[in-house]
Amino acid sequence: MKRALLLVILFFVTNSILFSQNRFLTSSATPGELYLSSTWYIIYDPYVGPPYLDSVYKAVFHITENGKKITIPYNVEIIRNTIPMGSYMEPFYILSDATPGVVYMKCHYYKNNYEHTSLWVSFDYGKNWIHREENIGNIGYGERIFENIIYKVHNRNMFKSENYGESFDFHFTFPPPYSIGGFGYQECEFFGFGKTYFDLQYTNDCADSFTIIPIDEQFMYGSVSGISPSVYRGGLPGEVYVSSWFPGYQYKVSFSADTGHTFRHVYVSEEVHLYNVGSIRFMSDREPGVFYIVTTSGVIDYDPLGEHIKVCIAYYRDYGETLVATYCHDLHKNYGKTCEAVNDLVSEKCGNNCVLLSWSKPESSLPVEEYWVYRKGEGRKEKGNSPPMYWRGGREADGVVKNTEYELVGVTSGTTFLDENLPVGKYEYYVVAHYEMGCVADSSNHVTEIINVEESCEPVNDLVSEKLDNKTILLTWSEPESSLQIEGYNVFRNSLLQNSVLLTDTVYLDENLPEGNYEYYVVAHYEMGCVADSSNHVREKIELEVKEVKKLEEVRVWPNPAFTTVTIEANNFNKVEVYNVFGQLLNISMEKIVDISTLNSGVYFLKIYTEKGMVVKKVIKN
Repeated sequence: MKRALLLVILFFVTNSILFSQNRFLTSSATPGELYLSSTWYIIYDPYVGPPYLDSVYKAVFHITENGKKITIPYNVEIIRNTIPMGSYMEPFYILSDATPGVVYMKCHYYKNNYEHTSLWVSFDYGKNWIHREENIGNIGYGERIFENIIYKVHNRNMFKSENYGESFDFHFTFPPPYSIGGFGYQECEFFGFGKTYFDLQYTNDCADSFTIIPIDEQFMYGSVSGISPSVYRGGLPGEVYVSSWFPGYQYKVSFSADTGHTFRHVYVSEEVHLYNVGSIRFMSDREPGVFYIVTTSGVIDYDPLGEHIKVCIAYYRDYGETLVATYCHDLHKNYGKTCEAVNDLVSEKCGNNCVLLSWSKPESSLPVEEYWVYRKGEGRKEKGNSPPMYWRGGREADGVVKNTEYELVGVTSGTTFLDENLPVGKYEYYVVAHYEMGCVADSSNHVTEIINVEESCEPVNDLVSEKLDNKTILLTWSEPESSLQIEGYNVFRNSLLQNSVLLTDTVYLDENLPEGNYEYYVVAHYEMGCVADSSNHVREKIELEVKEVKKLEEVRVWPNPAFTTVTIEANNFNKVEVYNVFGQLLNISMEKIVDISTLNSGVYFLKIYTEKGMVVKKVIKN
């Protein structure tokens, strides 16, 4: 079906007087983030030509980084859509609350010869939409600065939802002749305009009482060409912005820090003609002092003949004193298809302290201007040195320096990047493609590499073993010298791992061994994922000498566990040696009663010597 539509309706629709929160532009829960609802592009009928249209697309535009980046999470063709009106989300009036990723849409249309309004909500930055309700008539909606709260106005009755519009409860009635223009910071704080638009109406008690604040004519004018003034809250309590068109095609924005009692201009446009600029809109940011002037206009397309939207975002700080930048985005009909992200990023270590990244050029009709490389990770800080420059915003603990966010580490026009002179650490990378016309792709897949400088991941090299008795072997070793922190050790017997968790001590007792040959080695595990080579190997043989065991069966130690002393019962006793679990000799006694009162609680070994031989007994000190 072909329809004739005026471009001024497509691109230059203005706000309704009924409820001045009806806006095509809204700020978000995150500073520097905006949503814009607008017609994206149109294609004229190929046989008849303008003003007859073949297709019309509307879209939700997600603006981030204070206007630098713009994406199109949702779009729909409204001419060819065969789904009944109200059954799909057609971008119209947009608003949000204080929940990241949440955005609402008020759709306004005619169905069955009646005016209808429906409410939709998205929880993923405008990509997917959930229908909340449909009502007959032109219903107003407004957002609050709090999470999950949205308001509805119908016949001057205010309704409140605390579950993202799933259900509404009556809140209060807004008495005539007062109007609703904006929402403040408090639960019952609202702004509106008088009939002449020269009075600011203010209530902070849910319409029980009102303060009428006259506005000087230099800051506010009445409806111009059907475009009415608007009021917006600022970034702090008491801050109010008002915007208005003035005769002579000037658009002005004024600011008050005292709830509207005094105003000053923060933006005054040059003479603006709507046939050159489709619309000009103001929106305040969540961050105090930050606001945006967003202009949209139509750009002619020739193959096929049509038009698409161009969006320019002027980013102001310091309450209009500083124009930081103006970002323009030419959103042609292939914009969403040509701004492809890198999806095949790979990495490889090119030495002891460098990483080589490589990727392919994405398929796109737009030329790539450059690639931005981002990195985050953690590394070992060298003693006496400051952290590298890329650890800005990071933190340091026990000599490990960590950054908590990705940081830009390089910009290149090619499809490779060499990251050199890296300290030992674990690093994660991604790449963002920047195209012509300001198109910025989503981030690429992420890759991770671990840098292990060989001399800093030293193996154990002094492992020794000792047989304590006919079925017990004690292993001991020293902690290797390394700039890296050791997390623990794994012990292997005959190539089989013996411990279920990393050992933190440099000793291991292998008990209750059957007769056989045993070979041991140890592997050190460091932070940053560094795993050393295996240690030197040691070997022991367990032989059950039955004759000797029988001869020494009469040796007994009691009490066990003990607190202060232990008594040895043995014939032909010579001496006893006391060892700790590290194999260190603590005491030699020629007496059968051994004082252990000065020892710490733990496990100890007694080597008891008699004329018939030696036997080892384990004692627990409480």
